[in-house]
Formats: sequence, structure tokens, C-alpha cells
Amino acid sequence: MNRVAVLITAFVVVAIGLANVVLGRSLIMPLALATERGAGVPWYLVWGMVLITLFSAIALGGFLVSSLRQSRP
Repeated sequence: MNRVAVLITAFVVVAIGLANVVLGRSLIMPLALATERGAGVPWYLVWGMVLITLFSAIALGGFLVSSLRQSRP
């Protein structure tokens, strides 16, 4: 792949990870309400999955950007 395509892909991957957090903030109920309903542990599990997805997207984007460096002969 060419450099521009790899950079665009890295940017899109990180943007999707950030969009995942934004959607999580919109769709997942607040912790106070979740503990009131007895769903505190599932709340932590869901946010754990959201953050793992974000960190994976950042790692993949970083890997893609680092793959653009020229290898030494």
C-alpha cells in the first residue's frame, strides 16, 4: 500500500475508536443509575470493553504509522 492510504487508514481506525467512546457515553447509563438498578458490575465490564477497543484502535493506528518508516538496509 502507498503511504497516503496507510495514513488514512490509521486515522480512520483511531477515529472509529474515539467514536466508540462517544457512543458509549451516549448509550451507556451513568454509574449512579446503574448501581441503583443493581447493574454496577456489568457497567464496569461494558466500559472495560469500550476502553479495550479504544486502546486496540490506538495500537493498530500506531502500528500502521510505524510501518511507514523506511527499513535500514
